[in-house]
Amino acid sequence: MYGLVDCNNFYVSCERVFNPFLRNKPVVVLSNNDGCIIARSNEAKALGIPMGAPLHQYKKLINQNKVLTYSSNYTLYGDMSSRVMSSLKYFVPDIEIYSIDEAFLNLEKINSLTLLDEMITIRTLIYQWTGIPVSIGVGPTKTLAKLANRMAKKHSSNGVYFLPISNHLNKILKDICLEDIWGISKGWANRLKSLGIHTPFELQQSDPRKIRDLISVVGERIVYELRGIPCLNLEVIAAKKSITVSRSFGSMTNDKNDLKKALANYAARAAEKLRSQSSLCGAISVFINTNRFSKKDLQYSNSSSVILDDLTDSTQIIIQKAFRLLENLYRPNYNYKKIGVILLNIEKRGQDLTSENYVIQGNLFTYSNILHKTNNQSDICMKMLDGINAKMGKMTLFYGSQGIMKQPKNKKEKNNWQMRSNYRSPFYTTNWNDILKVS
Repeated sequence: MYGLVDCNNFYVSCERVFNPFLRNKPVVVLSNNDGCIIARSNEAKALGIPMGAPLHQYKKLINQNKVLTYSSNYTLYGDMSSRVMSSLKYFVPDIEIYSIDEAFLNLEKINSLTLLDEMITIRTLIYQWTGIPVSIGVGPTKTLAKLANRMAKKHSSNGVYFLPISNHLNKILKDICLEDIWGISKGWANRLKSLGIHTPFELQQSDPRKIRDLISVVGERIVYELRGIPCLNLEVIAAKKSITVSRSFGSMTNDKNDLKKALANYAARAAEKLRSQSSLCGAISVFINTNRFSKKDLQYSNSSSVILDDLTDSTQIIIQKAFRLLENLYRPNYNYKKIGVILLNIEKRGQDLTSENYVIQGNLFTYSNILHKTNNQSDICMKMLDGINAKMGKMTLFYGSQGIMKQPKNKKEKNNWQMRSNYRSPFYTTNWNDILKVS
């Protein structure tokens, strides 16, 4: 058996943990730069506010119904996600973190007679420990567990739904759309309908080989999964082969110093992600572009890359290389909307550079210096940087080129390149200054 744990209205639930006033009230969370609505409470959904809707189009409806609006706070959401996932591992060690708010569980070691009671207990304790409500779907395959989770949200009073192979499953498959099945896109659904397959039940009863020829091997696996034959095992999270960090600016700018500050912050964040997966990069790319939706501004978009002499995870080196690339890209007559950095040619590093098992190819002319001096100093510096920032909060230590990132008192003090986040909540769990005060 597999279980799928999904956090209910996750971003909204994170905001409610630290602000109980938001419970049972309509709440929406916005995307970067407060552009679109990316999360809604059930109360907001009932008002007819759609997912992905531009905020300005629903401003009147939001004001009329006193819908509470929040800017996205990914630092808070990421930390709360880590707490939920760590709690799940306490009960079921074998899990696959599928997204920031979803995880698959391998339930083969749990007694089938007490399975439902165990899931209810897990759901209760997750809420007690983290404040995040979850729904749990259970099925003999990952595809059916995903479907069971959908049923748990709509038709279960205790937030848990078990979907074994039975006539009840067949009835459900007859009553839902093809697109409701995990992995079936709208394009694939149209292809299936052209063959006369209009429901998941008809897909379950179809010839897997024909589905493979029509769609792909993925479609064949879905057929078997709907029959209760597992084809998808839990996946181990692999290290990323490339790391991209970019943001759209709060307002357009042509100031090179603004661009350098933004690029330095994105490069520092990318280097932090690189070190978190114990990897090194061998190439860096920087891209820059104007607002392609603006008809009154001149349009410009370009990118540049450099291959490094030695693999590195040093924030200092990555920022320096990114600045050199920016010098080649910058044109003073354009208003820029976005800049970003990409780390490429990523390799997993060994724990000990002097070990015989250290297999990364070194540079013929610089390897000895890297091995005995530069990397050791850099490793110590980066370990100290990450350690202090993890303990004391992000940006406790930072490079001067990143600029001073104090919260502005008014909009005029804010840098042009910083994202708009006029409705953001505090960093309750990751910043000492934002710890919740109870009076």
